[in-house]
Amino acid sequence: MHFDHLDQIANLSFGRLNQNYWQLMLYLVVPWISPLKMRDFPVSVSGAHHFADVKNLFVLALIVLIVTIVPAIRYWHQLRQQHRRYVLVRPFQIGAVVPVILGALMAINFDEVFVTFHHILFRNSDWLFDPVTDPVINVLPEDFFSPVLSWPCCCLKL
Repeated sequence: MHFDHLDQIANLSFGRLNQNYWQLMLYLVVPWISPLKMRDFPVSVSGAHHFADVKNLFVLALIVLIVTIVPAIRYWHQLRQQHRRYVLVRPFQIGAVVPVILGALMAINFDEVFVTFHHILFRNSDWLFDPVTDPVINVLPEDFFSPVLSWPCCCLKL
């Protein structure tokens, strides 16, 4: 918020921006919070639809975690008892390389990765926010979505 001067863009204090941020985040990650309401940012119908789609993806990820955590732990214990943990080496290698590749692609052309990601995960164009009807987009700059972009920016701005 500080580095991007979001308080000036939104004409709100950092505290109020933070409150709105947490209202959005809680809506996205807590399944029973609905509808989306932010204190200082109205949400259009298409914006609400997109945030609902994002919430559904978060909830799906949470469900997958809950459903798979116990079998995964049991499988790991089974492999440990059989001295076969080596079978996890390749999946862990892939799991380590994929984020590096995605990070490199985002560093090279974040916009293309961002747009492609949205075309793959969303079947509509509700993610294309209009700042007039969904002013929250003004305080969600590009580096909010990309740790690859925000980390060097924060270090350079210090």
